[in-house]
Amino acid sequence: MTSSTESNREPFAAITFLRYEEMAVGERFYEQTLGLPLVDDQDWAKVYRIGPGAYVGLVSARKRPLEKPVGQGVLLSITVPAKEDVDRRFDQLRKTPGVEILNEPGMVEALPVYSFFLLDPGGYHLEIQAFTTEEAIGKYS
Repeated sequence: MTSSTESNREPFAAITFLRYEEMAVGERFYEQTLGLPLVDDQDWAKVYRIGPGAYVGLVSARKRPLEKPVGQGVLLSITVPAKEDVDRRFDQLRKTPGVEILNEPGMVEALPVYSFFLLDPGGYHLEIQAFTTEEAIGKYS
């Protein structure tokens, strides 16, 4: 059982994912033009650090290894400390009138991520996620 202090932990990172038809175009822009450091490279998805707790991710529109939604090309992933925090936020949001939740919390296939997706009032996709390995947590802390 978690204490009330643990259950109120704040997110520690936000990743805005952008879908690219040609990944090389986005890679050149974020790496060379903006000079952002690459923190995670999964070939079909690359994540760059903007600043403390802020990231931009590029996702290939040509390869879709995930069954989860990415919407019309923009996905905001809000990273919380642990799986329990994902579950807690899911329980809170599913009871909130007007919130459209797209799936139950679960592991993302082939990634150390536990998450669920929902829509914001403007129709943008959001993901509430927690990393499930120390290696993944280390990349974003």
